[in-house]
Amino acid sequence: MNWTLILLLGSSLAGTIFGWTYHYSNNTMTWAQARHWCQTYYTDMVVIQNQKENDHLVSKLPNRTGSPYYWIGITKNHKNETWTWIGNNSTWIGEQSWAANEPNNDHSTEFCVEIYVNNGVNRGKWNDEKCSQKKYAVCYEAQCNAASCGRGRCQETIDNITCLCEPGFEGDRCQTAAECPPLSQPENGYLSCSGGKQTFNSTCGFKCYPGFLIIGSPAVTCGVTGVWSGPRPTCTSYKQALFAVAGCGAFSAFSCICFCWMKHRKRKKLAQVRQAEEATSPSTEEQG
Repeated sequence: MNWTLILLLGSSLAGTIFGWTYHYSNNTMTWAQARHWCQTYYTDMVVIQNQKENDHLVSKLPNRTGSPYYWIGITKNHKNETWTWIGNNSTWIGEQSWAANEPNNDHSTEFCVEIYVNNGVNRGKWNDEKCSQKKYAVCYEAQCNAASCGRGRCQETIDNITCLCEPGFEGDRCQTAAECPPLSQPENGYLSCSGGKQTFNSTCGFKCYPGFLIIGSPAVTCGVTGVWSGPRPTCTSYKQALFAVAGCGAFSAFSCICFCWMKHRKRKKLAQVRQAEEATSPSTEEQG
């Protein structure tokens, strides 16, 4: 197999796990051939996400005194298009990326990019080039797979693999569901939780013993932030419930009586004020 560079980037995620590996060819090929070669033996042509990765890649490639250099996975189809990385459609182009006076589209069809690997001032810089020119291929092999992050998305960087967890999950591998505070058994009743756990998306149901009435929602669910969906219900005896209903009824009746009495007092006071005004105001005849 035509490759000589293997770059292992270490990380620790519940054991020894490596980041992506870089590989390069010993033979030159066009940009399209280089990408096909990368996809055949590895994951794809190298994608650079920031200047730090750019510099790191160059430090691992053997120096060359002149062209041909290495194809990288950034391209475009037309002159006025934006440069785009293959695979993730990123448009990152750092301030230090291009060599002096590049990209110049010298032949009007320079839609592919090579990276200089030499000891000169342009080391690590980019140059736009005709895709039909022959350069060496630089590829990467991804280490992320479906099993890398239990309930999350695997992201590879220079130094490690990072798991971006789904809401409600945590841990270096997104393997742990968020936990809500433990619930205690209600007085005069009991609870049961789905799966026996009190973690994200689990539901706990409350039930009362015979002779007791549940007050409140009979179930709560553990949310993504580790907080239960609502207050816990209580179990009260039927006698207490009847007293509570009667108390509420009496309070409502008392409130209604007070309201009606105050309204009556207000109307009576307004009537007295009008009578006083009529008694003190002069009649039309006296004014004449």
